[in-house]
Amino acid sequence: MISRQSQGFTLIELIMVIMVVAFISIGIGRFVSLGTEGYLQTRDREQLQSQARFAVERVARELRDAVPNSLEVTDDENGHCLAFRPIQYSGDYVNPSLTHIDVISGFLTQTAAPIFETNMMVVINPHKPQDFDVASDQVAKVTAINKGTAANQWQFELDGQHSFSSGSLSQRFYIYTQSVRFCLEDNSLTRTTIDNSGIESQPVLLAQYLDAKMSAFTLDNVALVRSALVAWQFTFTRNGESSRYNHTVQVMNVP
Repeated sequence: MISRQSQGFTLIELIMVIMVVAFISIGIGRFVSLGTEGYLQTRDREQLQSQARFAVERVARELRDAVPNSLEVTDDENGHCLAFRPIQYSGDYVNPSLTHIDVISGFLTQTAAPIFETNMMVVINPHKPQDFDVASDQVAKVTAINKGTAANQWQFELDGQHSFSSGSLSQRFYIYTQSVRFCLEDNSLTRTTIDNSGIESQPVLLAQYLDAKMSAFTLDNVALVRSALVAWQFTFTRNGESSRYNHTVQVMNVP
């Protein structure tokens, strides 16, 4: 009599193997999924913190070169904005009088030779943003730059005779060619430049994922015992996580 040998697997064995493999695959898949989610969250968090640090440092660095008392916080169609005029050149004037003059003669703090630019303006002893208006007696348009008689002395020719309403106690003057505006709008931080003729550049995106309701600029104007203080609070929100940054800069430049 010939015995029969069993070959292959039974249906129950196949089902059990499939179930075991399925459970193992689910476990491995979940483990891989958690690892991937953790990596993506860490990456997004690092990107958010990197752009936050960049935005804070960029604003702080530019504010250190602001013309004194040119800062202004506004709320308009551009959003919540901080505007100021960056210093192009600065120095000490030697004019004995600021009445009916057509040239500002002075020594620059920079050693490099100044380069004339269209719409270049000179301001002396500004105390408020209105002092930068074209109708103000504290500003004048520069039409040319010539070398003076002494080392690092320069002659800034004006567009006619001007009489400045007040002079600087330290005989300082500042040259600027544009203004800069940082704005919080549509959950982003942008930077725009406006030249002295009023032409604006396209806004440049500096940071996103900002919570506009929890972010703001604050300006504490100059006092007798200190220079102006600019503070800002940036709150970044992404994937349910929030990071808040507070920073304060003292504008050391004085009229």
